[in-house]
Amino acid sequence: MTDKTNVNDKTDAKVPLVELNNLEMNFYKSKGMFRKPQELNALHNINLKIHNGEIVVVVGESGSGKTTLANVIAGLLTPVSGTYKFKGKEIHSMTKEEANVYRSSIQVVQQDSYAALNPMRTMIKSLGDPMLLKKYATKDNLLEKVNEVLEAVDLTPTEHFINKYPHQMSGGQRQRALIARALSMNPELILADEPVSMIDVSLRVSILNLLARLNEERNIAILYITHDLATARYVGKNGRIAVMYLGEIVETGDLQEVLSNPQHPYLRALLTAVPIPNPRLSRKRKELQLNASSELPDISNMPSGC
Repeated sequence: MTDKTNVNDKTDAKVPLVELNNLEMNFYKSKGMFRKPQELNALHNINLKIHNGEIVVVVGESGSGKTTLANVIAGLLTPVSGTYKFKGKEIHSMTKEEANVYRSSIQVVQQDSYAALNPMRTMIKSLGDPMLLKKYATKDNLLEKVNEVLEAVDLTPTEHFINKYPHQMSGGQRQRALIARALSMNPELILADEPVSMIDVSLRVSILNLLARLNEERNIAILYITHDLATARYVGKNGRIAVMYLGEIVETGDLQEVLSNPQHPYLRALLTAVPIPNPRLSRKRKELQLNASSELPDISNMPSGC
């Protein structure tokens, strides 16, 4: 792994919000009824820190382990080895009360907003019931609290949305509803997993700006997962980047520095694949010679070297 920069001194002095050390995650692939399942190493030697109010962009193609990493951080998957600390506390040694705080503090914004929202529940139910369960609202002030989170994500006027079902909303509006649901839990970290890949291009910037505003105004840390280097540059312009390849973080550091001077062959290949609108600059760009095919190798039969 190429680490081009350390976290700045101001955040190094603090306990990280999330800290992963030498983390490993395995899955098992069935090979038939009478054959032993094959072990697949989905995450290998993951070392990552996320500090309060920080934006970290995770970049990699499909199958590189980005969503698996997010699911581990969210507590949806249990790694087979390594350590995972939240605010300096190992999650497996947390008390029940500490675990409840941890689960509320980390919220996921999924890629498919239609699948992530219950089609039988209106916005007042989808947003309000978790707030009642966590005691972030009471029956007396529930309507006011739900209106607040809808306003925070620009679903206004709120009375037009509060009783709507997901199918009555556009893709961009549903994505804002997912962000509102995450926001209702008073999160310290939002895991945004490809949040704009399934909505119209014309609406993507507004969603990305919303995430940036929540980061700036509420000091919510953002882990932004994407395969799109253009949105990665936009979201993480003042943050850090972690490049994933076959379950490993192969390069990390300040986003601007990493993308302007990539060290790992995989990142150089990703940057080479991005079209340049200026024909003169495009002709001058050096083509990267790739070995074998451009397809992602099989994680069950890992290649040697880079």
